[in-house]
Amino acid sequence: MRKALALAAIVAVLAVAVMGYQYASAVHAKPEPFNAHQWRERSDQTLQNDPGCVRGGMALTLIQSGGLLDLTKEKVIEQLGQAAAEQSDQLRYHLGQCHWDWRHSTLVVTFKPTGSVAGISIVAE
Repeated sequence: MRKALALAAIVAVLAVAVMGYQYASAVHAKPEPFNAHQWRERSDQTLQNDPGCVRGGMALTLIQSGGLLDLTKEKVIEQLGQAAAEQSDQLRYHLGQCHWDWRHSTLVVTFKPTGSVAGISIVAE
């Protein structure tokens, strides 16, 4: 009986720890409609000392809608503007501080070898 209670307590503690980690590492923004003009306009705000999550809501909408999937790099740049960082297979756009621990967040658009969008994610820097 004691072993069963101890095991249940361990499972409960682990479950709470996992839920806490998921909450802390999640993006804290509500989706908002993507607006290309506002996206570009908010670019300068993302690098301020304490900007808040200035483009995170629009980034969530882009991810949830799949609006960038299968676009070419040129079409993504046409829609989102110049990236903060660019590699042959990736574009990175600053979002502001969208995670619980105040780290700056980045929208990462990765490309297939064929040149179209393979995936979109938000990472904490």
